[in-house]
Amino acid sequence: MIKNNFPILYSFRRCPYAMRARLALQSSGIIVEIREIKLQNKPKEFIQFSQKGTVPVLILNSEKVLDESIDIIKWALKTNDPKNWLAEGQLNQIEIDKILITLECDFKKNLDKYKYPNRYKSDNKDFHRDKNLKFLNYLNDLLKKNNALNCSHLSMLDYAILPFIRQFRNVDELWFDALDLIFLKKWLFQFIDSNEFSSIMKKYNLWDLNQTPIYTNFSY
Repeated sequence: MIKNNFPILYSFRRCPYAMRARLALQSSGIIVEIREIKLQNKPKEFIQFSQKGTVPVLILNSEKVLDESIDIIKWALKTNDPKNWLAEGQLNQIEIDKILITLECDFKKNLDKYKYPNRYKSDNKDFHRDKNLKFLNYLNDLLKKNNALNCSHLSMLDYAILPFIRQFRNVDELWFDALDLIFLKKWLFQFIDSNEFSSIMKKYNLWDLNQTPIYTNFSY
């Protein structure tokens, strides 16, 4: 039984899925109890709520559990969308869904094999790096038309993708920064340098059952 006035968010600071969930909660102004955990040593309380054992996990006041970042984003924006993340733009919903599926099923898998070659026993990490260039070029082409992927301002699609592009760049910044993707790099660097990003990247101590709860809306 959860006795809490605010939803509980289990998070891991560097996880891109958790980042985009925190960004949505920040945009919506929703206060949560933040519980920073270490994925190599997951608290049993966390596992009880999500057998998947991945972050983010949001436990609502109703005790409903959301353990997919996209579901957390949709819930937050349905609750409050003051920055118009759900604005209509140049892409229809089918196109948006297709981009997010490509991100999840292709880009992220190649990113993992590029970033963690030993874990995946990949003998050529650059092969997986280069397989992601098609997606990066597609995003760059979208950004030639606008300052964001779908409309004139950053919206749900941008924030759902940006943490993964940042993680991809972090593997080899010099290689990434030399790419001829002017619009993509401008879009990414503006995000990395933004107050909203720095505020959701604030460091919290690892959560402990006996600690005083920490509440935040990730404001900046």
